[in-house]
Amino acid sequence: MKKLLISFICLYGLVLSNAVTSQELNEAFLKSLPKSIQEDFLNVDANETLSDNFNERPETRIRKAEGRIDAIKDEIESLESQLTREDTNDDLIIFGSNFFNSYQSSFAPINQLNFAADYVLDVGDVLNIQSLGTTSISGTKQKVVVNRDGSINIPKVGQINVAGMPYEEAISSIKEFAKSKYLNMDLYINLELARDMSILLIGNASNPGIYTLPGGSNILSLLHASGGISESGSYRSITHKRNNRIIQEIDLYDILINGNLLFKSPLRSGDSVIINPSQRLVAISGGINTPAIYELKDNENLDDLANLAQGFSVSATDEILISSASGNVVKIAPEAMILTKLEHGDSVKIPLFSPITQKILTVTLDGAVKKPGVYSFAEGTTLHEIIAEAGGYTNNAYPYGGSLFRKSVAKIQQETFDKTYSSLINYLASNSNISSVASSTNLQIILAELKAAKFKGRLSAEFSQRIVEKDPSLDTILADGDEITIPLFTSDVFVTGDVLNPGGRRYNSELKPKDYIEQSGGLGRFADSDRVVVIKPNGDAEVIKAKLFFSYSGSTIYPGSIIYAPREIGKLEGIQFTATLAPIVSSLALSLASLNSIK
Repeated sequence: MKKLLISFICLYGLVLSNAVTSQELNEAFLKSLPKSIQEDFLNVDANETLSDNFNERPETRIRKAEGRIDAIKDEIESLESQLTREDTNDDLIIFGSNFFNSYQSSFAPINQLNFAADYVLDVGDVLNIQSLGTTSISGTKQKVVVNRDGSINIPKVGQINVAGMPYEEAISSIKEFAKSKYLNMDLYINLELARDMSILLIGNASNPGIYTLPGGSNILSLLHASGGISESGSYRSITHKRNNRIIQEIDLYDILINGNLLFKSPLRSGDSVIINPSQRLVAISGGINTPAIYELKDNENLDDLANLAQGFSVSATDEILISSASGNVVKIAPEAMILTKLEHGDSVKIPLFSPITQKILTVTLDGAVKKPGVYSFAEGTTLHEIIAEAGGYTNNAYPYGGSLFRKSVAKIQQETFDKTYSSLINYLASNSNISSVASSTNLQIILAELKAAKFKGRLSAEFSQRIVEKDPSLDTILADGDEITIPLFTSDVFVTGDVLNPGGRRYNSELKPKDYIEQSGGLGRFADSDRVVVIKPNGDAEVIKAKLFFSYSGSTIYPGSIIYAPREIGKLEGIQFTATLAPIVSSLALSLASLNSIK
């Protein structure tokens, strides 16, 4: 990464050194670009790059003036918002409301049949049964369906009821039943196909209605499919009914806070789920680990609220302020928390320790850890200390793909890139051969990509607990505002860029980059085969070059890797670029892909 950044900075000097005398900007080329990029060309200094004739056109002067006015308006609005900003709960969200809006990564593996032992059989499920042993029917294979009466009929064996039984329990019952008919008989049984379930979702759901879900789905599957819970809905009072009887009451906090996914009764076709209205919403902010608006049950108090919010942060004071909906404010001591009943609309504020010499440091931890959230920390705290405070990794975490984003790194990356982009615009606006690229669709695409580039500031870090335990010096010291993301494990390799069929490919340890590219239809017409980039899950990037017979070497592929095939500017049909322009633009595109390829 460091080498790429150094070469990236060198490109900046290269662009500056190749400016030529002013020429009239090719109008066809300008009009072919997106409006935002057109404005970049129009903002180039007229004395350096554009002819007086072009710049003095009325429409040009108007557009430049409008751009300046818009910039002034934005600045005024920013200042006004700073002056009027108050310390309110407007930025707090209802706890759990963002859970059902989470982004499904394109790296997620394709769903396959994978039924848990407690999967409950029901009407429509299909079992695959093979007879074993020394009986007359040994070796036969047959598919049987769970009938409307809940039974399956096994030819030459008989009928047995299995509906409502957990999968493993049903298998045991079927085998015992077969042995009662044939002493030396054994059966191999597996679930061939799960039935679809039709579930009625009503009440305070974001999108109530009837939903068809695959067998084995739970309440989370239903809520994800429907878009979650409405603003007025309860996360702690969800009623599950079957045949007009209440089967269970579900408290989603037990899942969202404690990670308990065990349900007393799984969903079955014909069930109804009612999202009841929320009753008592209370906000808590300040020196608390997970500030948000929480829903409290009737028997819960201020102490329970603090526990739901993951406890006080290390910077919290011993003072607790409670504001009522009417505006009254009371101050209580921590020992009185267990006796303090809160009302709907109350707001709890935990003041922070903030001596002049002390700065409150926070880090955001998201993804596959047991307690994601925003954590306060003292100077010198390391990455793995915060991960330990969050309860460690979940079972399906992929530490090798962990990401650490730092604002200071993002600022350097963005400023350097923006300068280089501006210099490239100056170069194109002043280049005598600008007319030769006027019809270049590829160049237009690359300019749009460069214009939209936003760097997140990924910092190299070691996320393996085993490696850090052996060498603690590899544990990264955190900075204020750091963002940490731990992805779920993925078994895909993603191929993007100029290939015929970009997308995810199943990981195979024996495959090389060329194999994944071939699975994606091969390189596109304009691909740069000598500058293919392999970006590993930890952010490390490597440029690999094509050898004889299109074989790539020297790069190890891991699950979650990205193989990026950039466009080669010099391969455009009928267009001859200057020796300077082609490497500049292609290198910029390559640097962008390598430095900013964050999943």
